[in-house]
Amino acid sequence: MSSSPRRIDSLETILNFQNRDVQSQWSVVWSTTHIPGMDNAAGGMARRPVIGRRRLHIGALTLGAFLTMHCRIAAAALTGGFFFFMFFFILAVMLLANPLRHFEVYLGQWSISGPGRAFRIIPMLDGIGMAICINAIVRAITCCTIAAIAAMYVLHSVRDDRLPYTYCRDFELRPYDPILKDSRTLYPKPRSDPDSEFTTLGFDELAWRNFSLYKRETFRKRRKSPQIAVCKETYSGGYPSLFNTPPYNFFYIEVMSLREDQSFKIINTSLVPCIIFTWVMLWLLMIIEHCVYKRMVWNNMRLWLIAVPWTWVILLVGLAVSKTNITNKAFRKYFRTGAMEVIVVITDAFECALYIHSASTGTELIHGKGLNHYGTKIIPASGHIDPHLNSENVWHSGLLLILTALHSGAAALCAFDDCAHPNPKVYNMYDSTLWIIPLYSKCTLVGNYTHLLSTVIFGGMMFSYMTVAFLLLKTALHTIFEYRVKLVFKEQTVVAGLMLSCMALSLIFATNGGLPLLESVDVVMSELSTPYVCLLELIGLFYVYRGHDFLSDINIATEDNTCSTRISSQWHIIPLITLLVIGLKLTQLKHSELPKRILYVALTPLAAVLLAVPLRAFYNACLFLRLTWRQDKT
Repeated sequence: MSSSPRRIDSLETILNFQNRDVQSQWSVVWSTTHIPGMDNAAGGMARRPVIGRRRLHIGALTLGAFLTMHCRIAAAALTGGFFFFMFFFILAVMLLANPLRHFEVYLGQWSISGPGRAFRIIPMLDGIGMAICINAIVRAITCCTIAAIAAMYVLHSVRDDRLPYTYCRDFELRPYDPILKDSRTLYPKPRSDPDSEFTTLGFDELAWRNFSLYKRETFRKRRKSPQIAVCKETYSGGYPSLFNTPPYNFFYIEVMSLREDQSFKIINTSLVPCIIFTWVMLWLLMIIEHCVYKRMVWNNMRLWLIAVPWTWVILLVGLAVSKTNITNKAFRKYFRTGAMEVIVVITDAFECALYIHSASTGTELIHGKGLNHYGTKIIPASGHIDPHLNSENVWHSGLLLILTALHSGAAALCAFDDCAHPNPKVYNMYDSTLWIIPLYSKCTLVGNYTHLLSTVIFGGMMFSYMTVAFLLLKTALHTIFEYRVKLVFKEQTVVAGLMLSCMALSLIFATNGGLPLLESVDVVMSELSTPYVCLLELIGLFYVYRGHDFLSDINIATEDNTCSTRISSQWHIIPLITLLVIGLKLTQLKHSELPKRILYVALTPLAAVLLAVPLRAFYNACLFLRLTWRQDKT
């Protein structure tokens, strides 16, 4: 048994068996915890463990809270029906996301390592860390691009006297005023018409997200049909059919420069500066952090950041409630649940549960490593399990559930202001998520406060996506430094190379075909790459713990806690659930409305994730054979 110092209430782990010393030596050599000048916990606060551990918990919760602010969550809830989605979302958190997060944090504590070395005992699965790193980098690129889109809205909100999403533009970007039309003349064709298609948005067929009420108060007094502000632009393609009202006209035509040819040759000159600005800001933050701490700090999150998501979502809820007429017949008529196929709603719920718990990004592994780092009163890690992990994990998921429900509910109420689509032909949009952005711009149209509300809503969205991108990039850097420890001494060179490479890749989204490519990459990485990496982690956990040792160690770690039985039983089913989610997502993508050609291009980063493990295994095998051959020769 090892005699390393430990907390009074810490618990023994499998590392206290005969291989404890060997594992600890590996941790010292390969883990960045003990690299000179490299502290990946919380800002070098090793002498203040209480503050350090609190910062780790707050940092993990802040990341999840910012993820609940993303468009993907609200789009999934609206597309599947709010209550129907939330029911399966809660099940997904209980059955998959919460225990998986528990396993990831627990593995970080057990191995005293981040993603790059957590699975080092299994040479054939050593590439899991590379897969996690690639997944984190690609998701950071998409997050930073969406942050740039939100930055354009902020820029217009503080600069223009008249907000651009209140009038129309043609494809040459010439502005003109929309035409007001009676909503009754713009309803979709009856269901019996074989040439018409209808949206399955969780509402009635006549319900859609493209409805603009003109002088709602006047309409209530006169009891006349509401007027819809309609633009004259049309788009012949099936993705998307949302050019008719000013907010969607502005988003698709000017912000995203979407054209029917969907070419990657024509650059959107208005979006490019915003993309460069977001990347430069993230780079400057890393440089400032290096100047202050003399090193990179993985989880340098301030406690006040947790207030940003709560303030933002409460403001959005207030806006949505103020614009919703609950007594309106449209509210009672259009509010339905379960209009989509059940399979789509269930898979979206499981995907979103993994998404907000930051599964497969490596952040929770480093979180566990950091908790272990603060498990004793001295710097070296102890390898003991945090006895309070389960209760903190439950609180973590509970708070994220509340935020998700508030955000999704607010988006649903905002959608009731969009209760009729002027197109006779409406397409299903299961995989598209960024149409939520112009929906929020409509929700901020409140009299003289529109500019202020628009600035706050889109400023919060920009800050959210940038914060998530920042942490994902820091996690990727942590993984790179674990695989190649000597790169730590060239820290800023590695950071510069990563930032410039990601910035260059982001610019491809600022083209005529950038929007479908952005959404395709986001779909592939969120819906396929994330559960695939989670499945690899679960397989790795099974082999790391050799079955019986894993269950016994879990029981020890959760002693005198009801979590013990739950975790032991869920361990047998969550790999099957994850595999089922992957299968369902593959089936769903076959019927995606996203352009097939661009969707195939978006499979490139997924291919990199898929090949990371076998290529790393092949490298390890060659290295082992070469060392064996040298030993035999000598």
